Amino acid sequence: MLAGVLNAQNIQEGIKYLGNDQFNKAKEVFEGLVSKSPSEENYFYLGYFYLKNETPNIELAVQNFNKGLALNPKSELNRIGLACVKLFRGEKSAANADFDAIAKDSKYRNAEVIYRIAEAYILFKNKPESIDADKSIDYSEKLLNLVKNKDKAEYYIVLGNAYYEKLDPGKAMTNYTRALEIADNKAEVYALIGNLWSRTKQNNQLALENFTNAVTADSNYSITYKYWVDYDLRTQKYNDATTHLQKYMELTGNNDANTQFNLARIAFNAKDFDKSLNIINQYWDKISDPLKYKVRALVLVEKSDFSNAYDDMNSYLKAINNSKMEGSDYGILGKIQTSLAAKAVGEEKTKLEKEAVFNLNKAIAEGDRYFDYQDLLLKINPNANSSSSENNPKIVALKKAVTTNPNDTKSWYDLALEQYNAKDYAGSIASWDKLIELIPTWETSYGGKAMALYAYDREDKSGLAAQTYQKYIDMVSPKNTYSETEKAYLAIAYSFFAYKNFHEGDNVKAQDYVNKILAIDPKNEEALNLEKQLK
Repeated sequence: MLAGVLNAQNIQEGIKYLGNDQFNKAKEVFEGLVSKSPSEENYFYLGYFYLKNETPNIELAVQNFNKGLALNPKSELNRIGLACVKLFRGEKSAANADFDAIAKDSKYRNAEVIYRIAEAYILFKNKPESIDADKSIDYSEKLLNLVKNKDKAEYYIVLGNAYYEKLDPGKAMTNYTRALEIADNKAEVYALIGNLWSRTKQNNQLALENFTNAVTADSNYSITYKYWVDYDLRTQKYNDATTHLQKYMELTGNNDANTQFNLARIAFNAKDFDKSLNIINQYWDKISDPLKYKVRALVLVEKSDFSNAYDDMNSYLKAINNSKMEGSDYGILGKIQTSLAAKAVGEEKTKLEKEAVFNLNKAIAEGDRYFDYQDLLLKINPNANSSSSENNPKIVALKKAVTTNPNDTKSWYDLALEQYNAKDYAGSIASWDKLIELIPTWETSYGGKAMALYAYDREDKSGLAAQTYQKYIDMVSPKNTYSETEKAYLAIAYSFFAYKNFHEGDNVKAQDYVNKILAIDPKNEEALNLEKQLK
């Protein structure tokens, strides 16, 4: 009996370490338990450790669950472990069937079984596809209906966590509050409440109060500092974030390269570029996240080392196969290319400027605001802006209107036109992009943007004008009848391609576009004049 009590105490100690992100200590406890007593229960908890580790080791988890099942083929916990593995691997239907069967076999009377199933559905935070908050809530409620003495805080915590994942902060708070009343470790619950206020209810004062309460309750509970770092980053308190992350690292012993990389990213945000670069370079070979290339590129941009920054950005894009490019990726590339183009000559300068224009406009279209992209575009083509635009009373008033109401599509439309007329083509492009963001199916925005792109760069070195004109044609030409506005924009788009093909020596394609213009506007003088040149 004494051995059983000691084993249970050791399991709880291991679970405590695991819940505190003290992975090395947790591993030591669970491996020691299996070494001393290779029971089905101890194999489950060692497998569970490998599942909950910061970087899950699925192979070792499966090995231990199978060893537990070898001792007892009916072991409910080890069957749950293997079902969790299926969730992790994306085999959700099979996992659901397994969990249902295990719960039925227990006749829904084993609290530990129901608790572990409820937990399983919200276990892998980094794999959103494995999360099923509704099922976790269902099993959690079954659990609370099962137990007579509702004196275990973890039951309310798992239900609160499920509602958190369901984006129902009210019910999450209700269950965290219940847990707080009975919890032995109140720091855990205070930290969860602080994180809830911070991430879902946006009440910074209450978030701070609860983080402070958590530290008062247990200053060695590391997860408080983990949540606090997240809060610091979102509120741009980067020095505090550094302090809290270092405290987390001290308490957990997690001083690996990827944690150091997080520290480097915070140092970058705090504008301590030398510290950020030193950390990244020191742990470079051991950092597994390809984001290291992008972060170092940003640091090098800040240090005006554009050549090496360019190499890093290209390495980053290669690592992600260009398939996950974000607005900031285009923006960083455009920034680097603009800076390199300033010192380049000949074909290299032309190539860099062409690519920069494409990437900067792509960043604007994606809604990224990391750099001042319009300013960068103007560095490539200073004639694309009119100084009179800045003092134009109509433009000033319209900018004020869209600042007051960013969803005011009428003002955005008027602003785009006024900027175009004032020869502020970069500004007009940005305004059309905002309209496209607000009303992606409105064809006129694409026609207007294409005109501004072409006015910005008459050679269309980036190819964006052609791409946008074609988008307008694809959206409008299938219609049976056209409005006068549609006819006007179609004529302009067809004219663009007619002259493009004419200058490229393809008179057949040029004539085809002339015919399309005359079909909607038989008296179009520009088309008639071009037709004479084609004969």
